[in-house]
Amino acid sequence: MQTQAKEIKEGALEKGLNRFLGDEGCLVFGFEGGPVGVRHRIFKGAIDGHVLFNPYFDVNGALYLRRLFSKGAKIILMLRPCEIRSYVELVKLTQVEPEGIIAVSVDCPGTVSSKEKVADLPADGPGLAAYFKAEDKMRPACRTCRERRGVVGDAGVRIAADGSLWACSYTEKGDAFLGLIEGDPAAVPGMLLGESGAPKGPFHTDMAAFAKDFAPCIMCKNCRDVCPVCYCIDCLFNGDEYLPKGDALLNKVLRTGQGAMPQGREVFHLVRMFHVSQSCVGCGACEEACPQSIPLAAYFKGISERLQEMFGYMSGRNADEAIPYLTFQEDELHDAED
Repeated sequence: MQTQAKEIKEGALEKGLNRFLGDEGCLVFGFEGGPVGVRHRIFKGAIDGHVLFNPYFDVNGALYLRRLFSKGAKIILMLRPCEIRSYVELVKLTQVEPEGIIAVSVDCPGTVSSKEKVADLPADGPGLAAYFKAEDKMRPACRTCRERRGVVGDAGVRIAADGSLWACSYTEKGDAFLGLIEGDPAAVPGMLLGESGAPKGPFHTDMAAFAKDFAPCIMCKNCRDVCPVCYCIDCLFNGDEYLPKGDALLNKVLRTGQGAMPQGREVFHLVRMFHVSQSCVGCGACEEACPQSIPLAAYFKGISERLQEMFGYMSGRNADEAIPYLTFQEDELHDAED
């Protein structure tokens, strides 16, 4: 897939990014290390504090890209593969203008929840890869991730088996990123993270279990608000049709009898599953944001990956791969089960 690659010598990435930031209107969106941990940051002018690897997951960074519409700006994204895949889906959904963006996916050995306080987590890629060999230390969404390698987007930063870092280009924009890094193109060695083959599951589709697991839902809608591909400005669940309130709620209770509160929990989550199923990248941001610790990823990944597999599709894998519901093929579902 890659056209060329370079080994990233010590300090070469920072030097190249600083040279990029020296031009007017250039930004880098990535991670910053600090006293409160590693968080997303937009860098302007200098790359001070930038870190490549973030072992904690709080928000999918593509959520912020829906708000970056400045014409003429040039932005390098240095994010996890799940975040770059979300960006690719948002481009297909015409929610992000990609013209001035170079999307660079960084190998992700795995993450823990930002709600956890894990002592002595490694900060480097090889150290994290060694730490997360015990997959029970990862978040559930990471354990079943379809692609943790930096092989999506315009370019990737990969961890070689010997611990060295390599920049790989996949598009013409990726070539421009590679040009920022000093050194000559070279053959890429074996990589630390091999082909993604994480076993699917345990995913849930049983309706009795669904009703039990989602019973604690308080309808805060945090899962919707942090989902990078749940982008509708005028959400139908902000109205009274599905989640009645005031006189509409009272009239419904008088008409249908008593009911559990809050109203419409199951409908809300089922409609969301349908809405995002073909673009969901399985990042687990929804579960991270849930104050009730509902296992959202197990359901949303279960539905989305089954549906995507039915169409031979993987969300965010390729910018030229159309989202299935935006295309029509007469015989595309002949192998689908009832």
